[in-house]
Amino acid sequence: MTTTNRDDHFQRATEPDPSPPPSASPLLWLRRLAVASAPLLVLGGGAAAFIAISSTGPKPEQSLTTPGAPAVQVAFAEERSTAIVLNVQGQVRPRTDATLASQVSGRIEWVNPAFLEGGAFSRGEVLARLDPRDAELSVVRARAQVAQAQEALQRELAEAELARQDWGELGQGEASALVLREPQLALAQASVAAAQAQLQSAELELARTAITAPFSGRVRQRRANVGDFVAPGSPIADIFATDVMDVRVPLTDTELSALELPIGFVARDARSAPLAHVTGSSGGQPVRWEGRLVRVEANVEETTRLVYGIIEVRDPFGRGQAAPLAPGLFVSADLDSPNAETLVAMPRSALKRNGFVYVVDDNGRIQIRAVTPVNTTASSVYVRGGVEAGERVVVSALPGPREGMEVTAMAVGAEGAPAPEATP
Repeated sequence: MTTTNRDDHFQRATEPDPSPPPSASPLLWLRRLAVASAPLLVLGGGAAAFIAISSTGPKPEQSLTTPGAPAVQVAFAEERSTAIVLNVQGQVRPRTDATLASQVSGRIEWVNPAFLEGGAFSRGEVLARLDPRDAELSVVRARAQVAQAQEALQRELAEAELARQDWGELGQGEASALVLREPQLALAQASVAAAQAQLQSAELELARTAITAPFSGRVRQRRANVGDFVAPGSPIADIFATDVMDVRVPLTDTELSALELPIGFVARDARSAPLAHVTGSSGGQPVRWEGRLVRVEANVEETTRLVYGIIEVRDPFGRGQAAPLAPGLFVSADLDSPNAETLVAMPRSALKRNGFVYVVDDNGRIQIRAVTPVNTTASSVYVRGGVEAGERVVVSALPGPREGMEVTAMAVGAEGAPAPEATP
């Protein structure tokens, strides 16, 4: 018993005691608390410093003003007496063009050196010749038939004269037409006429072996050459006349009203036709031709509701022209109205979206007006109605315009710079 107790005591004495000594326990707990609370102390100190700096620093002043009305540049609309000039576009086409064809059959044995694409020729000039030998033989045969018919006619005339003499000497009463050989004489005369007609036909066919130009012009396209056999009606070339060129231009009802022209108009003379200044490009350079609006077609296009007018340009290939007015060329034309008209004019920049004008009223508010431009130049636009003379119109850009929007109007000076607020 005694030994056992002593061993238990020795074992308990040698094993370490897990609990700290009573004297060291408070210090350990304080150390652990300091380590755990260090991050919280750092964060708290930073927050306190930020609050202190924010409370003691200068504060930004709060703006109590609201944004002002946008500034716009304005100009005054004014009345002007002007002749309306309408700008239209169209394509040039020849007044006269044709497909040149042979009227007789034969083989082409010669062509004119000008018988080429773009070649120029005069009226009556021979462009090509067919082999004439068959036609010449037909002429010889026809002449022989004429000679035979004329000989038969002379013989019949003699026979008829003898018949009248015999009846006068031997006959009694009135002789019948058959006795006097009148039918035979009429037949001989008809035979002569038929033979002469046959001769004329043969000579005409011989003449038609030379294919001549029906007018002065140019060759658009050649379709046959030397050695080709052509039949009657076979096309050999496309040609066009160079005396007059037409420009077909579209016109609206408003433009016809400005020109004071009705649908189906046809000019009596040059003075009654509006002047047209045709402008195109040749060799990269602008070229101008003078013409006249000579007629207006008598129908309205169903799809576009437009009426087409015809501008006539005479002698477009003449020496007096700066360049030929060639078929197929796209051109623009300025048409002058016959009379001057008083319209409301404003700078071209006042026209917004091709049909609206922003007017600034006396209260500095925007009024959106719909207008129809009657005439437009490089610097001005002319309208009939929608804007009164003396009203201020916006000539600068205005983003997001709306009816009744308040703006600050600034007049445009002589040099285009804004001036103080304008008043009518």
